[in-house]
Amino acid sequence: MKIVLSETLSYCFGVRKTLELTDKLLAERPDRTYYMLGEIVHNEHVIEDLMAKGLCIVQTLEDVPPGGVVILQSHGSTRKRYRELEERGLEYVDATCPMVKIIHDRIREVEAEGRTPVVIGQVGHEEVRGIVGQVARALVVKAPDEVTPELFEGVRRAGVVSQSTFIEEDALRIVERIRGIVPDVVFHDTICQPTKTRQREVEAHTRRADCVIVIGSKHSANTMHLFHIARKINPQTHLIDKPENVETIAIPAGATVFVASGASTPGELIEEVVRRLEARDGVSGRPEEKTAALPGKVKGGGA
Repeated sequence: MKIVLSETLSYCFGVRKTLELTDKLLAERPDRTYYMLGEIVHNEHVIEDLMAKGLCIVQTLEDVPPGGVVILQSHGSTRKRYRELEERGLEYVDATCPMVKIIHDRIREVEAEGRTPVVIGQVGHEEVRGIVGQVARALVVKAPDEVTPELFEGVRRAGVVSQSTFIEEDALRIVERIRGIVPDVVFHDTICQPTKTRQREVEAHTRRADCVIVIGSKHSANTMHLFHIARKINPQTHLIDKPENVETIAIPAGATVFVASGASTPGELIEEVVRRLEARDGVSGRPEEKTAALPGKVKGGGA
């Protein structure tokens, strides 16, 4: 077996920043109780670790008692949520990813220009809800076939932004369809560069691999996008959210296995998956291909 690791693994810049901030708060102010509104990042292993350190999960601000401190998730929040925090007098720490804040700025600019805001993204995802919640009204589409004359009836000028982790190729196809219906369209390409880098690496390496393993949570949009990109090219693509699951994958002797991960996947999880792969029927390949994901050597997503 030959193991080839993606050049970009584990946490992206935004997730790393969020987790470092949260860890610092929990360590420096143990006298305070911190509340996480929903999942601060989409990975079960990370959430379990934070809860073990004392972070509490709540689903609504009504569940936060006086004196509690709310940590807003990296996916971003609606303007309504900020108002509610102020009205309730709750202290909060904003851990929104800087890339997501840029999207919020762009969609507000679109609205200010008198254009109809359009968001390319997964309906119901926290990031998409936060983006839509920056303006009075926005259209949301997640696939080219959702772009219809009926949906865009009466729209003459549109401004389009994208969920930061959306599949780049699909976003461009959606914009092309919108331009076929709406006379005046401005597209702000807000897919973050680390996401594009991961997607391009996965596409390139998958074409040369016998088997592909994507490590991450099925609740993570960016992880699932990587999985679908690879699966479309190579049916022998597997999603792993627990290290032991790799044992169930049938890998032929001498196969080339490409390993990728989502942007919220802990380095320790990647390390354990690689260790289990190495323990199988012999491993070949350059040392850097096998050890790039070991402790202290996991590459993040960039700034």
